[in-house]
Amino acid sequence: MAFDYVLQYPCEVRKAVPEAKLVALVGYMSLAQFAVGEVQKANPGLPMEKVLQYEVQVSQSRPDGTVSQIPMTIGQLVEMAQSLGPYRGHCTKCPANIADRPFGCIAKINYPLRRESEEWLLSRLPGDASEPNLSLLFRFLSDLEIDGRPVDAMRPRLFELQAPLVRRWGTAPDQKQVTSSQLIHMLAFGGNIGAQQAALYTKLLGLESVLSDPHPPSDNIEQFKTLMCAIVMSGRLNAGISVEA
Repeated sequence: MAFDYVLQYPCEVRKAVPEAKLVALVGYMSLAQFAVGEVQKANPGLPMEKVLQYEVQVSQSRPDGTVSQIPMTIGQLVEMAQSLGPYRGHCTKCPANIADRPFGCIAKINYPLRRESEEWLLSRLPGDASEPNLSLLFRFLSDLEIDGRPVDAMRPRLFELQAPLVRRWGTAPDQKQVTSSQLIHMLAFGGNIGAQQAALYTKLLGLESVLSDPHPPSDNIEQFKTLMCAIVMSGRLNAGISVEA
């Protein structure tokens, strides 16, 4: 399972391939690449023709909204994604390529969400409670009732930690605090993100710097960093982000 999102920037690829089809084909391609890596890791030296015969479970949504798991071989996934081949070169210099790979406007955060990612999210907030954007963040979370509850409801199944981490500023009775669940709720579980909303998030969370930050030492943190890059570019490019949590 994963949190999936798409930076919907108009491009030559989207002129040729409908959005829903593009997202599905990139999903097949990504799953095939991941599955090949896992099979080769478990079976070093296994010929590729044998690797392609391995089966994986593919999630498919029905018209009524239910999701079923369909068995497919890795080879079938590769074949289904082949039609993307002619378009890979369009992504090299695209400003929406936030994942730095072909079709990098389409990305995800894999579950389970790790403790290290929650620590990293909170660590990015300023240490000074009087910093103007942090003060605005406190007010924003309170006014919009972003309390992290939708995130906490998922913790038993999809998070390493069963309770959120908390960062505090000041002392009682004026102490302020933000939980990791609130930040994840804001970024990932508030529905689709419009361009103006993304620009606001960029300001409140000081995300501009993330574009030049070094790669984190963790894949899960890297996936959150990529989401932040998508939010920054959404505001810059006036392109919304579609979200499927």
